[in-house]
Amino acid sequence: MLFSKIRLQHNRFTATQNKIVQYLQAHAQEALTLPINEFAAKCGVGEATVIRFYRLLGYKNYAMFRVALAKELAAETDIQPIYEEVQAHDGLTDIIRKVADSTTQGISDLKQQLSAEALATIEQQLRQAAVVHVIGLGASGVVAQDARQKFMRLGCRVIGYSDSHLMMIAASIARPDEVFFAISHSGETTDILRTLALAQKRGCFTCALTSSIDSGITQLVDAYLLSCTCETKMRSDAMISRIVQLVVIDILYVMMALQIGEPAIAGVNQSRTALRQYRNQSD
Repeated sequence: MLFSKIRLQHNRFTATQNKIVQYLQAHAQEALTLPINEFAAKCGVGEATVIRFYRLLGYKNYAMFRVALAKELAAETDIQPIYEEVQAHDGLTDIIRKVADSTTQGISDLKQQLSAEALATIEQQLRQAAVVHVIGLGASGVVAQDARQKFMRLGCRVIGYSDSHLMMIAASIARPDEVFFAISHSGETTDILRTLALAQKRGCFTCALTSSIDSGITQLVDAYLLSCTCETKMRSDAMISRIVQLVVIDILYVMMALQIGEPAIAGVNQSRTALRQYRNQSD
């Protein structure tokens, strides 16, 4: 749980706070026995930096931070790296391992990030909406299109947008029984925020999937889901986040399918049959 929080907050740490992360990475067992002044000295930072660090992670005091560290060490027989950089001199085997491990860790961290309450709220709104507008730009647009085709298979009326003009037009004429679901890695894309604001003025429910907890989009929407990942020098967090976001879409898809029941299964089977027949005719 502690290392998961550190991974999720990694991009928000200052240079001095990253010294604490590096020390924990290499000396977690030793850190467990140190009072705060010695811990700060080992990290090469001041006590005030340590205090800001554990408060950023959600711990009220140093004792709670050490308890969390103890639980982490007790639960893990093989401590996973907080984050591991791909280096310029790495061989192919190391690159495969580090990229695969960082992606796996990003997916694993979802268990700590995803709010069951937010998932339930968003799933219900998507399922009951007259129209679902899924919006996303750039790499997030790829995830939005995946959500579009999955929800469509369940019988939902879904429209996907990767053009900022079209999504704003849709929001400006939307009805209150429509839902706008935004995919935004940064949570700060201006056109996405403008579209959501327009939709809210029309009385629509708005929700988002983002990698940034303290972003404009989390402050704006009615509900949001987090898929935070760590950025490294050789691989941007947007790359990992796209994969993790696809997993979140799958979770929503399964939740909706279970709630819809037999009609959902029938819709999925009908779409499979139609695509199979099309492929056969194309051959």
